[in-house]
Amino acid sequence: MGMNRSELEALSAKILGLVTAEHAELYLSDNEDLILRSANNDLTTNGLVSRVTLHLSVGYGKRSASISLSQTDGTSLRDAVKKVETMAKLAPEDPESLPPVGPSTYAEPLTWSDATAALTPGEALARLRPVIEAARTAKVDSAGYFSRTAGTSVYANNLGVFIAQRSSHLGFSITARTAGGRGSGWASTRVKDLADLDLGPVGERAIQKARDSRNAAARPAGRTTVVLEAAAARDLVGLLAWGLDRRSFDEGRSFLNGLVGEGEDPLGKALFGDKATVITDPLDPLAPCGTHESGLPVTRTTWIENGVLKTLPVGRFWAQKQGIAPQPGPGNLLMPGEGKSLEALIGGVEDGVLVTRLWYLRMVQPQSLLYTGLTRDGTFAIQDGKIAGPVNNFRFNETPVNVLKNLVASGAPEHVLGSESDMPMLVPALVVKDFNLSSVSEAS
Repeated sequence: MGMNRSELEALSAKILGLVTAEHAELYLSDNEDLILRSANNDLTTNGLVSRVTLHLSVGYGKRSASISLSQTDGTSLRDAVKKVETMAKLAPEDPESLPPVGPSTYAEPLTWSDATAALTPGEALARLRPVIEAARTAKVDSAGYFSRTAGTSVYANNLGVFIAQRSSHLGFSITARTAGGRGSGWASTRVKDLADLDLGPVGERAIQKARDSRNAAARPAGRTTVVLEAAAARDLVGLLAWGLDRRSFDEGRSFLNGLVGEGEDPLGKALFGDKATVITDPLDPLAPCGTHESGLPVTRTTWIENGVLKTLPVGRFWAQKQGIAPQPGPGNLLMPGEGKSLEALIGGVEDGVLVTRLWYLRMVQPQSLLYTGLTRDGTFAIQDGKIAGPVNNFRFNETPVNVLKNLVASGAPEHVLGSESDMPMLVPALVVKDFNLSSVSEAS
C-alpha cells in the first residue's frame, strides 16, 4: 500500500534537490482511507481513497513562502519549486521566521498495525453488517460511520533531517433512533489494532441508549453535578490543549492570566482540582501519536499533575526570544483516571445528570476558555445514585478549566471518538460538580 520508506526518501531528496533557496522544509503524506457509511439500517457509502499530498516551504533569510500539491511527476515538482521560490523572494520579511531544525534523535512510534493497514472493504463490511442487523432486529434506525486510515507522514528539510513515521487507526461511531425520533443513542470506539476492534458492544450501547431515552421528562436548566461519559469528557478536556501556550500567557491573552496574579508565573500553581492529571505520552500503547513536531522530538510530558500546572508548550521563536527550550504541544492527551465503573460514578451522585455526548461546541470567550454546546443522544436524570429516566437536552456554557477544577471522581480511561478533534486521547468518564447547564434545548 503506497510508497515504502526508500521510495519516500528518494522522492523527498528529489524535491529538496530542486530547491535553490536558503531554507527548505517538506511535509509529505501518503495515506489510504477506507470509509463505510450506513443510514436507515443499510450501507450507503463504500470508499477506498489513496492520496499523496506535499507541502513545501522555502525561505531566503526572513522571507518565505509555501505551496501544496498532490502531483509527484517531475514537471509538476519543478513548476511548484519554481513558483514557491518566486513567491518567497517577493514576500515581506517575517521577523519571527526561523531556519529549520537540525537532526535529532526520535523514538520509534507505536502508531502502526499491519493488520489494520491490510483491512479490506469486504472485511470491514463483514464487521459492520451484524451491527446493522442488530438495529433492524431492535426496530431502531441506525446510522454509522466506520473509518480506517493508514499511511506514512514524512518531514524532511535541507539540513539533513528525514523522518518517516507510519500510523494506522480504526474508528467507528453509530447513532440509533427509535420510531418517531423519541429516543436517541450514540456510542463509539477508536483503536490502533484490528484485533482490538469489537463493533458489537458499540452498537448495543447505542441501541440501548435509544430505547432508554424515549419520552424524556422535563428538567430545568441550572448548575448541577454531571457525569460526563468518556466521549463528552474527551471533547471538553481536549479544548484545553488549544488554550495552553507559553507565549499567549506572556503576552497577557491566555485564560491562565485570569487564574494568577499580575507578574506571577502559572507554572507550579495549583490551578485545577487535585484529581486532575493530564499528560502526553507518544509511546502510550493504546493511544500513541507521532514522536516529533516539525523535527522537534516529542517525549512524555506532564501538563497538569494533581491540579498543578507543570508545563506549557513553547514555540521555537518564543523560546529563542525568552532564552528557554522549545516545548512541542500535545500530540495526544491522557488522563489516568481513578478506574471506577460508570455505575460507581453514578452511584456517588445524589442529584445530577448523565451526559452521553456533546455536540456543536463553539468558543464564547477566549479569555476564559468558555465554550457553549449541546447535550444529545442520551441525557438522563440521576437521583439517589441511580438513573431516574431520560430528560430533555441542554445547552451548556462551561470551560475545561472549571471541569478540571470541579472534578469529583473519574472512571477508567477509554479510547473513544469525540465531536471536536481527531487527536488520540484516553479519557475516563468524569463526575463534575457545578456544571452550567445554561438552558433547555429543544433538540431530541
